[in-house]
Amino acid sequence: MRKIGIQVAESNGQAYEPAYILAPLRLATVAGGLFLAWIWTVFPYPISEHSQLRQNLGRSLYLMANYYSIVHETVRLRLRGGEGDLTSKDSPGYKLEKARLKVHAKSSMLLASLRAQSGFIKYDIPIGGKFPREQFQKIISQMQSALDFMVLINIASASFEELKQLNEREHASEWLATFQKVIKEANVTSEAVTTLLSLLSASVTSGSALPPYLHVPEPYQLTARLDAMDQDILSVRHIAEPGYSSFAVIQIGTKCMIDDLKKILAGVKGLVGELDFSYHIVSTTDSSRNTSNETVTYTKPTNARDYAGHKND
Repeated sequence: MRKIGIQVAESNGQAYEPAYILAPLRLATVAGGLFLAWIWTVFPYPISEHSQLRQNLGRSLYLMANYYSIVHETVRLRLRGGEGDLTSKDSPGYKLEKARLKVHAKSSMLLASLRAQSGFIKYDIPIGGKFPREQFQKIISQMQSALDFMVLINIASASFEELKQLNEREHASEWLATFQKVIKEANVTSEAVTTLLSLLSASVTSGSALPPYLHVPEPYQLTARLDAMDQDILSVRHIAEPGYSSFAVIQIGTKCMIDDLKKILAGVKGLVGELDFSYHIVSTTDSSRNTSNETVTYTKPTNARDYAGHKND
């Protein structure tokens, strides 16, 4: 190996520096470049981990509203025997099943992505205030639970279509015929759930407050409805009858799903707040009347200041 020497190395105009000086300079240059890259990765408006988590949470709520709408229509068709032949691509049941599986796959993938993103945010530097990561994780967990109960309702309602075929056989019971007749007149699901999830999705995506007086619809009291029509139809003597267990699963699944939706609503209110259109009437002799809050006010959550710092990340 031939040594060219310092004089030859400097012949092209490049200055020579010893290794103990050149090495720290190169290290400082690389560190400075990485620091600038980190700054322009975190501070620009369009993309950040916090904004992605918020946007994906809104998308997940929208997909859940879409999925529940499909489940609602599927249950309605099954109760009325209009699902048709599932092997035929033109039947309503086949189209609903295809759409339902597609939306469920998207919802499951997005929820898994949300769980991963919320885990990574734990190691982010809190610039602009503390991010409410724990509240996001609770909402994601409750959304997964609500989605699972929607799937359970869909699976349990599949037996209603089988009841129609079973009723046409020779061994069909009188109870089965009565139950099928009564169940057709009931609504085991509610369109209000789709409306609620859509409003939550829009509010989280835009970061705006929820409208006032928003509440989760109560589960349909199918038991009281069936008992009013026929008091003997829900007797324990018929517990072994086909359809009885499906009815119980749907009732329990709907109740649990509604409970999860109430927690989701409370969690979203804690993130974005709620509009308040109330006003206060005070006496003119009251010295504190000038401090009364009137007309439209905005009820902020306890951590609204922290969340607002990340809303437009």
